[in-house]
Order: sequence, then C-alpha cells, then structure tokens
Amino acid sequence: MNPPLKTLFDISVLVDALTNAEHPAPESSAALTLAATGHITGYVCAATIESLHDLLTRTHGYPGASAKLSALRAMLEIAPVDAEVIDSAMGLGWRYFDDALIHECARVNGLDHVISLNAPDFDAATLPVLAPSELLRQIQAAAA
Repeated sequence: MNPPLKTLFDISVLVDALTNAEHPAPESSAALTLAATGHITGYVCAATIESLHDLLTRTHGYPGASAKLSALRAMLEIAPVDAEVIDSAMGLGWRYFDDALIHECARVNGLDHVISLNAPDFDAATLPVLAPSELLRQIQAAAA
C-alpha cells in the first residue's frame, strides 16, 4: 500500500472550507476531510497561520477563530518555514510572494503537491498545484 499523499493546503482552500457558512464549498471541505480521515497527510504552511487566524477572527471572533484553528491543527501538520524556504521563494521572482512561499514550503519540505483555489497563480510551479476537485478525483481514481 502506498503512503498517503503529502498535501499542502493553501489559505484559499482553508478559508473556503472554514468560513463559507452561507455558500459552503463542498470540494474544499471534502479535501480537508481527506486529511482529517487520514486518506492524505495534510499540511498548512507555518507562515499561513497568522493570516488565517486574522481572517477567522474577523468572521468568527477570537474564541471562534481559536476553536477553528485548534480543530485544524488536529487535522493538519505544520510545514515549517526557514531561511531556505524564504530564500527559495524570493528567488522565484513570482508576482505574488505568498504563492511563491507556499510553493517553496511544499517543495523544500518534500510534499507531493499544493491544493489551491488559485492554481493559475502558480503557473511556474515545479510541483503539482491542484484544485480541491482535482484532488478528490485523483483520490477516487486511486481507490478504484
């Protein structure tokens, strides 16, 4: 049996899964559920935590944000950001530094791919960047 895919969740997917009460995104939530159930090994970039907490605090208040981050930590590992990750991201010269940082965090830490709702922003990626729906199809095909 193959080890579970190591998947870095971009903030776009996490925000979509955790804050869209009015218009839930089934694909983002389902992708996160794959990590929660052990079908994949999910990661969040260490540099994403502060921004995610800030966004969640605005939508759910401090107690709600803390509760959601605690639940997220139970599902996802933290992918560290060190000088190598930052230097590599800066060296890419991408238009959006946050996307370069996510990409290099996944690459340097040996992860298999990134899950993002903004895959076109990763047009120069050297590892796969999938939409949540693409991840779900990939997992379903592997299980068949």
